[in-house]
Amino acid sequence: MAQENRFDISKPRFDLETYSGRLRYFYSTTSPLTLLASSAKLEQAQHDVKRYEGLIKERGREGYWVGEKERDEYWKAKQLTNSSLHPDTGKPVPLPFRMSAFVPTNLIICAGMLMPNASLRSVIFWQWANQTLNVAVNYSNANKSIVMTPQEVGTAYLAATFTSVFLAVSLTRLVPRLPVSLGTKQILSRLVPFASVASAGVVNISCIRWKEMRDGVEVYKLRRNTESGQEEKAVLGKSAKAGQMAVGQSAASRVFTNVPTLIIPPLVMTLLEKRNAFGGPRGKAMASLTNLTLIGLSLGLFLPPAIAYYPQRAETDPVKLEDRFKRESAPVYFNKGL
Repeated sequence: MAQENRFDISKPRFDLETYSGRLRYFYSTTSPLTLLASSAKLEQAQHDVKRYEGLIKERGREGYWVGEKERDEYWKAKQLTNSSLHPDTGKPVPLPFRMSAFVPTNLIICAGMLMPNASLRSVIFWQWANQTLNVAVNYSNANKSIVMTPQEVGTAYLAATFTSVFLAVSLTRLVPRLPVSLGTKQILSRLVPFASVASAGVVNISCIRWKEMRDGVEVYKLRRNTESGQEEKAVLGKSAKAGQMAVGQSAASRVFTNVPTLIIPPLVMTLLEKRNAFGGPRGKAMASLTNLTLIGLSLGLFLPPAIAYYPQRAETDPVKLEDRFKRESAPVYFNKGL
C-alpha cells in the first residue's frame, strides 16, 4: 500500500499464496538478465537485503515506509538474491544451474538435439548432456534439509542418465517402425527429442532426489511473532510423505514446462513447411533458426507458469503425513524445491 508516495516494503511484493502472484514472482526470478550480475553485485544485493530486512524487523508491526527509489533498490536486490541463492542454505546456486539460466542452457542442448540426420552416437551424446544438466539443476535446487554423500549423488547420476538415455534411444528407434503414414511419422519424429526429455526428466528428478522420498524433508509450522509481526519457523521434524509430495510436484512442474515445447514448435514448423516457407539454398538453415527461436520462446514464456503451479513453500494437512504429525493443527509447510 502506498501512502503519500511512500511504500511499506515489509509487505511482500508478490502474493505467493495465489497463482498470479507466484507467476509474477517467477517471471522476475527466472529472468536471464539476473545472470549478468557479477559476484560483487550479488554480494552487495545480499548485504542490502539483510540491511533492509533488519530495519523491517526493528519496525515490527509499524511497517517500514520508504520512497520509490529505496523501494526499487530493495526490490532489485531481492530479485537478484531470490534468483541466485538457495532458499534453504542462503548460498549462491552455481550460475549454469539457476532457474534463470534454464532458457540459455537448454537452447544449447536443443540445438544439438535438432541437428539434421543425427547418428545414434549423436542422439546418445546430446541426451546424456541434457540429463547431466538436469541432474545438476535438480541437485542444486533440491530441498537441502536432506544431505547426500558424493557416492549417493554419483549413484543417482548414473541411474538417471542411463535410464534417460535408454528411453531416448528407444523412442528414436521406435518411431520409424510405427505402422503410420509418412506425415504422421514426420510429426512424431519432431516430438521424439522432447518426449524423451519429458519422460526422462521425471526419472531424473526421482533418481537425484530419492533420499527426500525415503528419509523425508523438514516440515514446519509458521508462527507470527507478537512483537515484530514477522513469520517464524517452528520445525516439527522430517516427513517422508512430504518428501514424496515435494518430488512429485517438482516432477509434474518439469512435465508442464516441456508440454508447450512438445506441442508448439513441431506444429508451427509442420505448418510452415507445408507452405514451403523454407525453400531456397538457405532453407535448412532458416528452418533450424526458426525452430530454435520457437523453442526459446516456448521455454522462456512457459517456464514461469509451469513452476508457479505449485508453491515452493508447499502446504499440506498433517493428516496426510505420518502419525506423529497428525496432532498438529493445519496447515504445515515444507520446501518443495524447484
